[in-house]
Amino acid sequence: MEPGQDRNQSNIKPVKPSTTVDFDKQTSVPSDPKKINQAIDLLITGNLKALRYPGIAQAIPEKIATLLNEKNSGDMDILLGWMVVGLQGRKDMRQNAAIALAGTLSSLAGQEQWQRMDRLLPAIDQAIGLAVNNDAIVKQAFAAITRLVAHHIRQEKYGLARDALMIINGPATIDSATQKLREHAEPTIKNLLLRPVVDKLLAEHLHGGENQDKAGRLLVAFGRQAAAFLLDALNLSQERTERQLLLVLIKEIGVPAENNLLQILHQESAPWYLTRNIINLLGDTGNADCFDDVIKYLDHDDIRVKQEVLTAASKIGGNASKTFLLRALNTVPRQLTGQVVSLLGDIPDNSLVVPLANTLDQASMFQSRVSDELQVTICQALAKIGSIKALPILKKIIANNRVPGTEQEELKGNDILDAAENAVRLIRSGGRRKIKYARVTKAMGVPTVPDKVGIHEAAIFRIARTGNKKKATRQLFKLIVACVKTKDFQNAERLRERFNEIDPMAISEIIRSEELIEQEKNGVERPQYLDVWSDLLDELSSEEFSAIYHELENRSLQAEELLVGQGADNDELFFINHGEIKAFYKQDGREIFIKSLQGGEIAGENFFDASMWTISLRALAPSQISILKRSSFSRWQEAFPGLEDKLKEFYKRSNNIQDLLDRKGLNRRVYERYQLSREAQFQITDGNGKPIGRGFQGKLINFSKGGLALQIRTKQENGRVLLGRKMQIIIPTGGKTPDLEVIGLVLGIHQVNGKHNECVAHFRFIDPLDQDSLQSVLG
Repeated sequence: MEPGQDRNQSNIKPVKPSTTVDFDKQTSVPSDPKKINQAIDLLITGNLKALRYPGIAQAIPEKIATLLNEKNSGDMDILLGWMVVGLQGRKDMRQNAAIALAGTLSSLAGQEQWQRMDRLLPAIDQAIGLAVNNDAIVKQAFAAITRLVAHHIRQEKYGLARDALMIINGPATIDSATQKLREHAEPTIKNLLLRPVVDKLLAEHLHGGENQDKAGRLLVAFGRQAAAFLLDALNLSQERTERQLLLVLIKEIGVPAENNLLQILHQESAPWYLTRNIINLLGDTGNADCFDDVIKYLDHDDIRVKQEVLTAASKIGGNASKTFLLRALNTVPRQLTGQVVSLLGDIPDNSLVVPLANTLDQASMFQSRVSDELQVTICQALAKIGSIKALPILKKIIANNRVPGTEQEELKGNDILDAAENAVRLIRSGGRRKIKYARVTKAMGVPTVPDKVGIHEAAIFRIARTGNKKKATRQLFKLIVACVKTKDFQNAERLRERFNEIDPMAISEIIRSEELIEQEKNGVERPQYLDVWSDLLDELSSEEFSAIYHELENRSLQAEELLVGQGADNDELFFINHGEIKAFYKQDGREIFIKSLQGGEIAGENFFDASMWTISLRALAPSQISILKRSSFSRWQEAFPGLEDKLKEFYKRSNNIQDLLDRKGLNRRVYERYQLSREAQFQITDGNGKPIGRGFQGKLINFSKGGLALQIRTKQENGRVLLGRKMQIIIPTGGKTPDLEVIGLVLGIHQVNGKHNECVAHFRFIDPLDQDSLQSVLG
């Protein structure tokens, strides 16, 4: 297999094989240092079979360390590349490649080769999975990855930090690791998440910094270690908005936060709102073990806490919920009786008919709005249970509310009459009982298809282990369809994720499964994803489309929700899957409509060419989008060298926003520009406008009162860090006039010659020049 063929692997690309040596007979021979060195040399020249030589897995890390010291990056990248490719080879080759790659990380971290480690992360993840039984080598790899995470946190690159952290703290790694390895990983991660780090991430997330979302996602990735800090912050917070943000993070951490939640819950001095929030979280993330802890708070003084207890207990109580709710039916305040009744109606148990019928009979003896509402709720609950035992009491209610005589008597309790008659019809016809039972049993924690799902799932993975991926994929999709039909969305969503274990390239089945689940859950039929993006699919190979799809982050937008604002330094590419997005330009306080984007269109001004956004995007209607981050390309450039060009060409054909801006005269060039060819110098400034660091040289291309363009030599990716930065620019003038010093803001970096790393940087002056200053430059 050629290097870079697998989308999950590094973009480090070794040279093509030029030597062929058969190592089949050498694999049983004791390792020899001289022959190991020869094997490494052969591997560098492209003989992948050299990875099967005994002892090579231990020797490669030493060779990498030597190459690092010699600054021989060429041979080192080739060697790393062949290790990545070796992960896809036969068993002995995979094991050696995995051990060698994991063992190499210490050397890379020691020499601060952070970018190389970032590019290798997908391969490292696979290597750790293969070497998981080798505690010593994986422990060493974990330590190196921890250093990488710490580096990215210091640099405030929280997205990269999370990517690395998931290697050692992601669910897949932790589930497959040995107990000894988990015991090592936990304190290692704990040492990363010190109080100053938490404070920094929380400040970024809670107060709307530019890395708000990334900081929050990184905190969630720390899992249980972050939960205690987040709960402390929740306890101390006095602002409702902050508490809501913290609750979302804790909820996303899920089950690992459970012990911390219980500790806070047991604090007697906790304010009511904190107690209510903790119970809410336990209802979403807890299990039956939390039930007794939660139901104690039905005696809480605050009715809002009591209300939350009822909801949470019904979610996590399982069979115990019925006993608890029956007791609550007679003890809760009158305002909550209707909620208890409604929750009892979600339990398909005929024995509940008698207590509900008694409550209904008692409520019918009183005439008040509260009593009438309770009677309606009880009728609806009896209808959901669907037992014929409820018919006598329902008929009695109907008779009581249809007393012959005066017109006023006939109108008595009309809502109650409707609810009782509707319940009788549903019970007699069987109604929605079967569907409701499927939904309710799932909510009660009882599997809708108790044993069949697990049995079929195990059989599918036995098929996959034989190498028949296509058959296993088909069977898995059928099982998901069966779960969806019975409203077992929990199993359906879980099974959908298992495509990644069988065949991540089964894009059609993955997408169809997702669409089927969402359609059944929401009852809204949307355009099929593969149809929406059929034009893009025509442009890309299945491997290229798969590479993009697996990197996408999905997001829902409400009507009028802002996606990105004018002037933002946002380098993401937005794929519009469904809905309508408005593109507009803000000028003099007005919003000037440019166009609306529909399903199948993409937008992203700063994705291909580094620049600040000239427009804003806002949802006109509820919309679904997918987001592709620019950083993903670092994993693709070698594996799919033509992918960026294809995507860029598709973008140019489907996005005409810049043309519309030009036609409407809406662009940054307010002042007349003059063509100049002159050397100039620019330098980054600090917050006070003072130059820092060393200066850079550039060639002046054009100049105006409002800004200028300079040709500079840098890679476009490096130039992105200059976006939005203030620079001091020194421009030579003619005659005896001193050089002109101005402060400019970098608005864009556009590559003009990739081979020689030549780019054009566009600057806007903070203050427009006066005529004299302009003339001093023009001469």
